[in-house]
Parts: sequence; structure tokens; C-alpha cells
Amino acid sequence: MFEQIVSFFQISGWTMYGIVLCSILALAVFLERLAALRRTLVVPEGFAVEVEELVRQKRIVDAITLCKKQPSPLARIVYAGLSHAGRHRERIKEVVVEVGARENIKLERYIPILNTTISVAPMLGFLGTVLGMVQLFSNVAASGEVTNIGLIADGIYKALYTTIAGLTVAIPATVFYRYLDSRLNRLVVEMEEVALRIVDLIKEN
Repeated sequence: MFEQIVSFFQISGWTMYGIVLCSILALAVFLERLAALRRTLVVPEGFAVEVEELVRQKRIVDAITLCKKQPSPLARIVYAGLSHAGRHRERIKEVVVEVGARENIKLERYIPILNTTISVAPMLGFLGTVLGMVQLFSNVAASGEVTNIGLIADGIYKALYTTIAGLTVAIPATVFYRYLDSRLNRLVVEMEEVALRIVDLIKEN
């Protein structure tokens, strides 16, 4: 089995190593972001309800304390708004939006790498195939004649290995990216809704 893998890489050329690197990066980013974008870490269950109730009761100090105890993006956004309680609504909203943008950037961390592998992996695959075809026909041209059609067919299908490998990496990477992007968008929308509700409650107080 190991010898077959080594032979496969020798046949496919250096581009296969790039494709393997893309697959490792894609899987690592997906697993890392999958863990980081858990709802319990980003939008803790019950936190929004509890902090909203404290603000309604005009217990701003207690609400701020609760935010400090909760190490989540939502808590940091709400804390930014509460720490500016008493100011004009537009100023509070501006601060919340600014902090929210920073938190969004943190949540998006590494996802661009996944998006890049979607483009790079198949391109490396196509490059490997083209290089393989060039080498094949260069050898045919050097020999001056075609003595065995089977050898040419063998060379062509081996050259296609990298294209197959590149697409094999890009397809699941695309699924990973779409899934993470969808999850991220849902969490961001939920955080925005909670933050704006808090802003309105602060203004009412």
C-alpha cells in the first residue's frame, strides 16, 4: 500500500504535494472553525434573555458584570453598548456596530484560507495534468515515432491523476466553506438582533 502511494506521487509530480497541502489546510480550517463557531460559544443560551431582563430593571451595573463573566463575542458587543449607557442612541449604536465588526472579523478567521484552497487545488490539478501531457508528447516527439498506442494512453491517464486529485479536494472544501459561511451568517444576524434590542432598552432607560 505504501509503495503504491509513493509510486502515485512519483507519477503525479510535484503538484500533487501542493494538492495534499491544500487538503490538509482545508480540513484543519473546517474542524477549527466548526469548533469555534458553536452557538454555545458565540451566542450563549440564556445570556441574551438574562441581560435584557437586567437592563429592563435598570440594573446596568449588574448587566455589565454579567457581560464580563461571559467570554463570548455577543457578551463583548453588549458590554460595549452598556458601557456607553446614558449617551445618545446613535452613539451607542455606533459603538456596538464597531465592536460587532471586530468580533465578526475574529469569527471569520481562517475561513479565507478555506476559500483559497477551493481555487488553488483544482488549478494545481490542471497544472499537473498539463505538465504531464507536455512531458508525454515531448517524449513522443523525441522518439520520432509512435510505436505503442497503449503507452500513450497510459501516459495520458496518469497525467489526469492530478486533475482528479485537485477536484477531489476542491469539492468537499466548497461544501465546508458554504456550511461555515451559512453558520457564521446566522450567528452574526442573531448577535445583531440581540445587540440592537439592548440598544433600544438602554435608550428607554
